[in-house]
Amino acid sequence: MLENSTILIGKEPGRGRLLVAVTSGGNTRTTTIGEAGSVPGSVSRCLPAEGVAHCKITVGADGAMVLANLKQRNVTYVNGTEIVSKRITPDCRVELGCDRYKVDLVGVIAAAGRQTATSQNAASQAEYSIKGLKPVWEEYNNAIKQIRIRQKNVGLLSSVPMAFSMFGGLIAGVMPEIRGFALVFTGVALVIMIIGLYLRFTDKSIEQTEQLTERFQNRYVCPNPKCRHFMGNQPYNVLRQNTACPYCRCKLTDK
Repeated sequence: MLENSTILIGKEPGRGRLLVAVTSGGNTRTTTIGEAGSVPGSVSRCLPAEGVAHCKITVGADGAMVLANLKQRNVTYVNGTEIVSKRITPDCRVELGCDRYKVDLVGVIAAAGRQTATSQNAASQAEYSIKGLKPVWEEYNNAIKQIRIRQKNVGLLSSVPMAFSMFGGLIAGVMPEIRGFALVFTGVALVIMIIGLYLRFTDKSIEQTEQLTERFQNRYVCPNPKCRHFMGNQPYNVLRQNTACPYCRCKLTDK
């Protein structure tokens, strides 16, 4: 449930409760734990909009959790040892500030999971059209095809000089009386070879492909403005078969 999410933990401004803010799929939701004034002053405030908190938990794609202290003046302990960053499990003892405020880690994870589920359920009810991604795919695909065709033509051109040289050598060997034609073919082969070397030297296919790919990845994204994840290199006719975004779970339609 919490895979690929970030959990900010700190004191709620004004009320002094523990504030938990979880960000997943581009959406951030908050919840509080405990009574007003229950969190001591040595615990830093949590301001989700500014990315400020006492500490944060980063949950990887495999569910592994890493706890990190966010400010140098903060103090965060795991199992009695002050840490900067440490991999944790739900049974670890986490304490914040010089007052060693004990965090109910299991409760924090559970609260974050509920907020993520609520966010995903809300996102799954929204519907967005991916019709605008069709021209994005077509533009990228056609541009990549043109680059490949150009590379293929340059490759074919590089094989022509060998054919001319072999033909010239054949003429010189079989019909010495028209050896002059053999020299002509050899000269043509040399000119074509020089042209091919120039085209290879000035070819910008790699740079153009990188620029096209970067532009494509920035535009071929989930239409949900709160998600905007890259939808992968799958063609549009394959993408349109998806009924939901794999990241925010919003409904997708090609209408």
